[in-house]
Amino acid sequence: MKLENLKYEFPEMPEEIRVMIEKEVEKQIKTEQMPMKGGKRGSRADRHGRRGRKAMGRTAAASLIAAILCGTTVFAGVGIYRIQQKKIGEHGVSVDVSGGENMDANAAAESYTIPDVRMEAGYLPEGMVEVEQGKYCFEDALYQGGVSMTFYRMDTGDDKFEIQHGDVLSSETFMADGNEGVYLEYPNLYEEEISFNQRIYVAFTDVHYVMEMYAASDVSKEEAIKIAEHVKLIPTEDTESGNIVNAWDWSSYQEGSDKFAEGEVCETVTSIDKKEMKVHRIGDSFPVNDQGLVAKVADVKVLDDISALDSSLVDEDLRQEADGNGKLRPATIQYVKDGNMDSLSQEVDSREAPQKLVYITVEYTNTGSEEMTDVLFFGTMERITEADGTMQMAAEEKPGDNDAWERAVNHGLSGFSEMFYYDVRGGERGNNYIGSIMPGETVTVHMLWVVLEEELGKLYLNLDTCGGGSEFSESALKIGYVDIRQ
Repeated sequence: MKLENLKYEFPEMPEEIRVMIEKEVEKQIKTEQMPMKGGKRGSRADRHGRRGRKAMGRTAAASLIAAILCGTTVFAGVGIYRIQQKKIGEHGVSVDVSGGENMDANAAAESYTIPDVRMEAGYLPEGMVEVEQGKYCFEDALYQGGVSMTFYRMDTGDDKFEIQHGDVLSSETFMADGNEGVYLEYPNLYEEEISFNQRIYVAFTDVHYVMEMYAASDVSKEEAIKIAEHVKLIPTEDTESGNIVNAWDWSSYQEGSDKFAEGEVCETVTSIDKKEMKVHRIGDSFPVNDQGLVAKVADVKVLDDISALDSSLVDEDLRQEADGNGKLRPATIQYVKDGNMDSLSQEVDSREAPQKLVYITVEYTNTGSEEMTDVLFFGTMERITEADGTMQMAAEEKPGDNDAWERAVNHGLSGFSEMFYYDVRGGERGNNYIGSIMPGETVTVHMLWVVLEEELGKLYLNLDTCGGGSEFSESALKIGYVDIRQ
């Protein structure tokens, strides 16, 4: 029997399988043409790498073409990597990349070089713009939703990718320009807010990358999948343009995950001896850097509405936290039982809690002998309690022994410790910088935070510009904390 007649002896192949294999052939041929990176031109390692890649590409291509002719049962051992989902319990999903049964994973990992790639987003919904590499938001909700893409370089072999998720509401697979993808959806328990309740994985096995795409609730499932379908990773040697995709090596990601699971990650310091905490009072002056910049909290006011603020400087988040008369709305505190492999997250209870505005006047003085320019200022509102000579960062609300919920979620701006308003602007982006302070000059800045009324007796101001709330950092302890408890 001639080879060209073999196809008549087997059942007709489904069209989607035929298209998939044809695309895989095209990818394999492109793979053998990719430029090698690393090593000297003409070295033994370089020659061996090129020869091995070329042979593997031609063999795979020939096998795939034969598979098109002969059907899927004859060449069941062909090593085609594919991403897939496997159900775990009622609401758990494992996403992994697997190969054909004759694929030697270790040999495959050694036989390819992972190229640098640039990304092209072939499709974005109307009104969506790029805010940084791999991050896209709608123009009317910048930095609040959209999609965010992370990439993994499969340096240990394509089939080493595996990740598990619980609390999955729905999942499905799809094809993305010849690459396979998996879509996951999670419960959205608070529909009034934008939340990242969708996740997409796409395996780019021709270049040995996996994309993990987070999609927010302001992007429909159909649009999220369409964005993922049109993402392309293109090998490039242009490392100077700044368009190279920043990706995790999968080996490093796994190492970090293992350390986290074993409790080896760096612990945050949330309690210290009272003697270690330097405390300033309202009206005290104290240095905030080593160049002679001194700060003083001159005044603290507790407000109920935003009418005292410069309306041109009030951002949209703060504006939406108030009603039509400018009065601050209460925060919704939601009590959630988290989902797992066998259950979905659910709301157990909720309550409303009054919020307050803490409006603080800070005076910055240059006590040095030279002009200071582009001076960064920043403040974090810490909740700290004292007990038995120990200062403790106030912990999040915890359930009692008889409570069914596991986690309290504050949906108000009081759930954050960063400042939401300041009236001095500078720097290239016109944000929290003082443009210039001459020797002996004082610049007054007004800042504002949103807090729960029940937290007013726990408030300390941290003017450390390194940020990082809810922990005692070395830089913040060096500067000290301002006691503004009410």
